[in-house]
Amino acid sequence: MKKYRKRFAAAGAAALLLGSVSSAALAFDDLEGVPQAASILELKAEGVVSGVGNEKFEPRAPIAARDAVTLIVRSLDLSLAPFSFIQPPQASDFFDRVPDDAWYAEAFVIARLHGVPLDRGIDPDGTVTREQFVRWLMGAVDAKGPFAWIELYIMLEDEADVSEGYMDAVQRALIAGIAKTDDDGRFRPKDEITRGEAAEMARNAKKFVKDTPPAEPLAPDPIEAGDVAASVVPVTPEISKIVLDMGERPHPGWNVNIESIEFLDEDSAVVRYSVSYPDPAALYPMVVTHPKSEQYIASAYTDIIYAYVGESGTIGGGAPSFPGPLLPETGPLPAEPAPLPADEAASPDAPVSGNPGESQE
Repeated sequence: MKKYRKRFAAAGAAALLLGSVSSAALAFDDLEGVPQAASILELKAEGVVSGVGNEKFEPRAPIAARDAVTLIVRSLDLSLAPFSFIQPPQASDFFDRVPDDAWYAEAFVIARLHGVPLDRGIDPDGTVTREQFVRWLMGAVDAKGPFAWIELYIMLEDEADVSEGYMDAVQRALIAGIAKTDDDGRFRPKDEITRGEAAEMARNAKKFVKDTPPAEPLAPDPIEAGDVAASVVPVTPEISKIVLDMGERPHPGWNVNIESIEFLDEDSAVVRYSVSYPDPAALYPMVVTHPKSEQYIASAYTDIIYAYVGESGTIGGGAPSFPGPLLPETGPLPAEPAPLPADEAASPDAPVSGNPGESQE
């Protein structure tokens, strides 16, 4: 898998072009009695969505993946601007089923470059579950951070239905007020998300990013600064060990910790880690220590990206680590849940976003 880092300085890169939205102030004619109507109209007024023929939004229809990704990119104003390329990547560099000339191809590329966890085999015409959409959306929110997250766990009545690797995003979305449970405390993770629900979550995420001050800027990445050495050591043919090593230190004031691991596709993972440095005002016993952190991982993951999330005991820029195994029980982790059958309402013949001939958002 090719790597692109959003740390690179912008150098005249093209920004995502939103389609022109005619009569944006006019209401869609199918929003009566729709709980998400206000959010949908707000996004329309801002030029994020335009609906089907600028007259209908079809809020109760399931959203197609192509529309969901475009909605997320536009709502959070993600673009190619933070990157510098000799030649911009194509959709086919990241995805097997996204044509390079599709109207939504650039949105998929932008999302992937910003760390949105889209599976390489994603079907742009397939429908999207609530947990999938939230995981993608929170990946985009992280790209606008870093944000500080409180260590809080919200109990769900249907917690067992949340796919492995998705609870982190669900919890943060609930904590931030981006998503919500129903009156019975259920999140309904496997339900198809409707276009109205997706629009409301996207609007809430947009508001969260606008209203939430970013966390304090992080210190230089300890791996890049040479304070931490990162390596992947084979253990068995199926299992490897990630090792973050600070070397020998004169006292216990240094520490490094692997906070979480996010699996992006069949061979790529993001290791989020923290460090701690000596407190100048503290007295430490003069005992030589060797701070390191280790975590086992399936050997299939050969493309490892390391993301520094701050000093130990703080959360900023990355997700809090909620309990869960880091090794897949069967196969690569976390594979996207199998896409549900595409609905006619989400077909390419039902344009719902700004450019003529496009689908949503």
